[in-house]
Amino acid sequence: MKNVLLCSLLIIAGCAAATETFRTENSYIRTMPPGQKVTAAFLQLTNISDRLCTITGGSSDIASELQIHEHQHSGGMMRMRPVAAVPVAAGETVYFQPGKLHLMLFGVEAVLRPGDVHEIRLTTDNCGVLIFSAEVRSLLKNTESMPVMNHHSAEPSAK
Repeated sequence: MKNVLLCSLLIIAGCAAATETFRTENSYIRTMPPGQKVTAAFLQLTNISDRLCTITGGSSDIASELQIHEHQHSGGMMRMRPVAAVPVAAGETVYFQPGKLHLMLFGVEAVLRPGDVHEIRLTTDNCGVLIFSAEVRSLLKNTESMPVMNHHSAEPSAK
């Protein structure tokens, strides 16, 4: 019983340490085209601690697997490659963004609707587990605010 209690306290302490170690901003998950089961998540991650922390992986309830990936230019081609770990120095901000370093979510069965919010967990080597929320965003522009064009004139038609 003492071992279970001790382990539980260590897990809670690790989670608290990560919250006090990192600040996340602009976190979002990209919507997927119908029939797809893979998407990406992006964020701005700042290490607000006084020590090096290395992101080693992660998970999310909406995906069977989460991997860290980055785009690399090689031989005139852009290739996406998994990354085993991302070191984040004290005071440093790492940008997970399209076309660069990002989080890949595999095996997504849920329908991702713009505005929905889902939890993502990132694990570290020695700084605990970071848990943050990410809003689902569509890559398509909002077409409801755009006028509908009449095919026979350049005048917008009424909806």
